[in-house]
Amino acid sequence: MLPKLILLVSLGLFWWLIRRDIRQREGLSPAIWIPTLWVGIIASRNLSAWVGFGGAADTLDGSPVDRLFFLVMIVAAGIVLQRRGILWSSVFRNGWPVFLFYGFLLISVLWANSPFSSFKRWFKEFGNILVLLVILTEAHPLLACRAVFARCAYVLIPLSVVFIRYFPDLGRRYSEHSGELEPIGVTFQKNSLGVMVLTCAFVMLWDWFELQSNRHFKIKSERRTDNILHLVVLLMGIYLLYLCDSKTSIVCMALGGCILLATRSPLFRSRLSMIGGCTLAALVGFFVLDQLFGFKEAVVHALGRDMTFTGRTDVWRELLGVHTDPILGTGFMSFWDDKGYRSMLPEWVAFSAHNGYLDVYLAGGFVGVFFLALMVLATGLRINSALAWGEDYSVVRFAIFVVALIANFSESNFACMTPVGFLFLLAAIGYADTAASGQTVSEPVLGDRRAGESNLETGASVVF
Repeated sequence: MLPKLILLVSLGLFWWLIRRDIRQREGLSPAIWIPTLWVGIIASRNLSAWVGFGGAADTLDGSPVDRLFFLVMIVAAGIVLQRRGILWSSVFRNGWPVFLFYGFLLISVLWANSPFSSFKRWFKEFGNILVLLVILTEAHPLLACRAVFARCAYVLIPLSVVFIRYFPDLGRRYSEHSGELEPIGVTFQKNSLGVMVLTCAFVMLWDWFELQSNRHFKIKSERRTDNILHLVVLLMGIYLLYLCDSKTSIVCMALGGCILLATRSPLFRSRLSMIGGCTLAALVGFFVLDQLFGFKEAVVHALGRDMTFTGRTDVWRELLGVHTDPILGTGFMSFWDDKGYRSMLPEWVAFSAHNGYLDVYLAGGFVGVFFLALMVLATGLRINSALAWGEDYSVVRFAIFVVALIANFSESNFACMTPVGFLFLLAAIGYADTAASGQTVSEPVLGDRRAGESNLETGASVVF
């Protein structure tokens, strides 16, 4: 009886939090619920698992219910973008490395073992771009981005705690590898729980910092309440990271939070353009220390892991031993349902390479890796250039960029329908213009125009 009562109270609290957030964030259109629902699903469980019918299996194709959900969301996003008169020339100019990468993945469908299934997976993955463009074409895009992840955090993080504590049949499961009982919260797997907390808590931290710098907050008591809510949700997130013990998510959360926090200090605030160079110097220094003193091994052991990265190196060895086509790969998301390749792998190798770069190699070979490297390099250079203009948004994009690069060393997030992959695409594209903005503007000018959006001028005209 008590667990059901707690769940009922929690649902009421979620409703109040969402209603309060809607009231606080003026100027957002109802269309913002498209990316909110999208992120809420890819960060937790498939819709079929939530509703309890239609096939809850976590497969590459998904169940009919899941396919219908994603199709409806993609079509709805396309309709919104068409009605807003999005300027695709601006989108392609800002995100051309992303579109080149996804263009190659589309071409790779042609040599997949099942081209139609591969295309359906590519179409769903490409839907991420259409959905995130709904955020970027809002009248207040940065506010919209924070609203999407804050509303997901208000529900998914506390609900994970409720599931783990009071509904163990939903919030815990036995690991297929170790046989131990592991916390999964609202997700399917403990590492997925870590990724959900990482993305939601990171944006909540960004939102909290913006709240502190917003001098136009109307009521002091509401600001105090917001501070308490942010702190409680962040503490719950830290608790969940401790429970799931996802070292990658813990390291990425700490690193992303430190980048956001460091840029609030006067030393870095006036020298944001130095962040990229300092980060590169830190990476070079880490490499030198590792070569001289085995620094990497010491760090890994300090995190409670061994140099196999919890068996990931064994997975990588087995996958490379299959010897897929080194030039073009097997086609987008075609490797894991190829019976020939699967028969060459031991049963303990799951449906993931646990490495985003290796997954791209399997799907697209060295050509795919080339386009991935081009996307990463071009995105990094564009973000580093934007840092010179002193925008908070450029700092957030840089933090997301660094977090995504690190997270992909132990989990697959490139073109894999994950919240980290969604955030990376949003940071990589960065900006979008519509006909309502009156003109296509350059990145620095657009940044200056949107830097003051936290003031939230009321009465803004928003096109659904």
